[in-house]
Amino acid sequence: MTDKRLFAVRRDNPRSQLVGESAMLEIAQRLATRQDFDIEVREPKRTLDSNACMWATLADIARQVEWPHTDVAGNWKIGLMSSDAWKAILTAGFEQEMRQAQGIGGGTVMLGARTSQYSRRKMGDFLEFTHAWGAEKGVKWSARAQDELADFGPVRRAA
Repeated sequence: MTDKRLFAVRRDNPRSQLVGESAMLEIAQRLATRQDFDIEVREPKRTLDSNACMWATLADIARQVEWPHTDVAGNWKIGLMSSDAWKAILTAGFEQEMRQAQGIGGGTVMLGARTSQYSRRKMGDFLEFTHAWGAEKGVKWSARAQDELADFGPVRRAA
């Protein structure tokens, strides 16, 4: 047997009952042979569609919103920032965290969350938070961001 198995049970899959029964059979076999193992039940992770939606949204914010930050010399300025910088700021705001670390060169680094670990539901909440924040700042959403959000919408509701 492999070290890790994933049994993905989805309500829109007509074979979900069979998947669940397979999981229970494997658990029963491991119990019968007195093997040590862990069981983890969690919400499904975010989808590639939601990830694409996030990056399209962050790109729109990066092109339109000026924000105070330091340049490479450590001098404060107000200007546009990269999508990566916005991801760090918005995930930290969404998580309501103010975690920072000293940078290797002596500066300060803001520590955001890892969206790759978000569940579908949490990613949907993050996208709603990001879109609401962007709308407050007057961001005009690109056709790509709007299309990605529309594509992601059905997945979000199914979560």
